[in-house]
Formats: sequence, C-alpha cells, structure tokens
Amino acid sequence: MAASEGVDLEWCIVEKIKIRNNIIKKYTKSYSSNIEKQAEQCVDHIYKFAKNAKVQAWHSDDSSNPFGVAIYAKPEPKTDIVIKIGNKVYSTSVKMAGGVQLASGQGGSTAELFEAAAAGITSSQKSKVLKSIITELRTMPTRLLSEANKARILEEAKPKVIEEFIKGGKIIQDKNYEYWLQNNKEALMQSLLEFINEDKDFLKALLREAVTGELSLASYRGAVADSIISPKGFYLVNDAYINSIMSKVKFDIRGKSRGGITGVAFRIDLKG
Repeated sequence: MAASEGVDLEWCIVEKIKIRNNIIKKYTKSYSSNIEKQAEQCVDHIYKFAKNAKVQAWHSDDSSNPFGVAIYAKPEPKTDIVIKIGNKVYSTSVKMAGGVQLASGQGGSTAELFEAAAAGITSSQKSKVLKSIITELRTMPTRLLSEANKARILEEAKPKVIEEFIKGGKIIQDKNYEYWLQNNKEALMQSLLEFINEDKDFLKALLREAVTGELSLASYRGAVADSIISPKGFYLVNDAYINSIMSKVKFDIRGKSRGGITGVAFRIDLKG
C-alpha cells in the first residue's frame, strides 16, 4: 500500500460525508475507484453506527475540526479523521482493507511505546525481563547497510558515508544489516514473544497503546484515537475490541531503508 492511498482514503471518507450533508457537491480531489469503494464502505458503517443521529466529519489536518487545531503529534498522531455523531466527538484512526499496521517505529519510539504500556501494570513494570527487552529495543541501530544497497552507496554516497559503512571493500561488521539480524533478531523476538505470552495484561496494554496512543500522545490535542474505521466496520477501542484482536497480531523486526541506509524497525501488524 502506498502511503498516499491511506491519506486518500481519509480525505475520501470526509468528503463523502460532506457530500451527504450537502456541504460540497462533488469531490475536491481525485480518488481511484478502489479508494472510493473503500470509503463508501467506511461511510456506510459510520452511518449504521450513528443510526438516526447527524454525522459530521473533518480531516485531522483541518483546523476547523472540533479540537480547533490541525492535529499533530510526535512521532505522529493516531487520529486521522474526526467524526461527530450527534453531540459525541470521535477521534478516529483510518485503516485500509486487508492487513493493518498497528505500529511501526525504530528503537527509541518503540521503547517508549513499551514503557507507556507498562506504566499502569505493576507486574510488568517491575519485570527485569521487560526492562531488558526495552533496553534492547531502545538500542536497535538506526544506520546499517544491507548487502543489497552496498553498490548504490559506493556509487552515490559521499566519501564520509562510504567510510562509515565500508572498509577494504566490505561492509563493517557492526554496520552490516544482515549480520545484525542474524545475531540479534531471533533472541530479541524470542524474549518478547515469551514475555507477552506469559503476561496477557501487558499484551492488552501494549495493543491498546499501539492503537490509541492514549498515554504517549496524551499531551497532543486530539491525537489520541478512540475508534477505528475500516471497510470492515466502525469500532470503538474498548476492552472488547482489544480482546478480539489479541490472537490476530503479529510482531516482527524488519529493515526500513531510506537513501540506501537501513534502520531496524519494530512492527505490530494485525492480520486481515
């Protein structure tokens, strides 16, 4: 999925609702037939949830939303659109059809996610195992070089960058992406999976934080999501929803390349 498709779906949902409310007569942007179809499904779910109540919608970038600001957060807000149903305002995360990425980030932001999830859980907060996992996540490298990008760096990069990663024609060992994966990923993933399988309270807290950002993004106005809309339905992020996705999540560590340089990213995906 191209990043632009997700943004297009957000705007298309908002514009469909504005068309239904006679605020605009037609789309102000150009959308693919696939996006229009998914947006129509999303809007139908919203109106079904609303029953006979009035529905209004704003994109998170639109400062005329009920929060009165263009919604911003670091690393990014969980709220994509704001929906008002009757007098109730919902901060909604938009997900496309298929598998859903609940979280993806490099070491620092992932460590913060885990720390936020553990904050209100006494057993997890005191766990040496969890603290060790968080330390490992926080120190995941942000600048590595994959063998697949070696030729590109040699050809395109400045001498300083080449010297950072390559010596004697070979990638320096502690800068080698494949070497890091081989020597670190399996042990870290094993520790993580064993821990969350034993501590379901932490798993629930982690998934809730990944979906909503309710602790890590609390200081950013409107950034915390309380609901999810997708072509499958409109869901409030409550205990019932978190329980329903627990068996469907997948954790993984993958490379995330930019300009030929690879950072290690931790991902939480929800299978479609």
